Amino acid sequence: MTDDQDDAQQVRDDLESAIGHYMTAVGSQLLDEGLPVAGISAYGAYDDDSQDDFGADVEGSVEFTCGFRRTEFGEGRDAGLLWCGVSGWCFFCIPEGSGQGLHESARWMGGGLTPDPGRVAAFFSDARLAPDFAGSGDRPFYRTSHTEPDALLERLAVFDADDGAAQPWDFAHRFASRRADAYGRRALSALTASEQEVVEVAVRRGELHALRTLLEYVEGSVPKGEAQELARRLASDLSLRARHGGRGVDEHCEAFVYASER
Repeated sequence: MTDDQDDAQQVRDDLESAIGHYMTAVGSQLLDEGLPVAGISAYGAYDDDSQDDFGADVEGSVEFTCGFRRTEFGEGRDAGLLWCGVSGWCFFCIPEGSGQGLHESARWMGGGLTPDPGRVAAFFSDARLAPDFAGSGDRPFYRTSHTEPDALLERLAVFDADDGAAQPWDFAHRFASRRADAYGRRALSALTASEQEVVEVAVRRGELHALRTLLEYVEGSVPKGEAQELARRLASDLSLRARHGGRGVDEHCEAFVYASER
């Protein structure tokens, strides 16, 4: 590989990282507002000609859970937020089998190439209320594709911050940590809510085992923190209550006690 090729690859890598940190900032804002953000993505190949069909180059996205998309936008719809390095943010909602692409369904936010995360969250709130009318169908253009990657990097640099994550330079780890923290806070809030009545729920033994298995997966996959410890304690509580029935609800409540002590 030549020096020029090395330099170009470094720019691609730097752009992907910077875009990923921007997606992390927006995804974190949406998580803080209680939304079920499932993941983020970033693509930094500013010189990729295959993006010309979309009139773009680099991009990023914030993705939501399937259940949330079905509830908010209807069955069989692919919906989410896309950031384009030429035109900024858009919301898309594509009905399954419609033959539409992102081009046809995009509603553009406007407001510049790199608006702050709070403004993006407000735009998504509008999209949830009126998916077909949020933003504008007219696409803005703030930058020419494949040009001035260093200038774009400079604009994105503000979102690359060391916030105490284990690997702050790695946006994937940073987002995973933010997501785990958000869901840990939600679980703590649910466990410490006032005036909680005991609810009887009939479950099959296999369903209970599946739930405990998923909690074990969470415990092993999330970064250390509240979500990890709560998953462990909830799995233990469920296992013990399954043996002792309703009378075990007050005895086997490690997760509740842990949350109350935080």
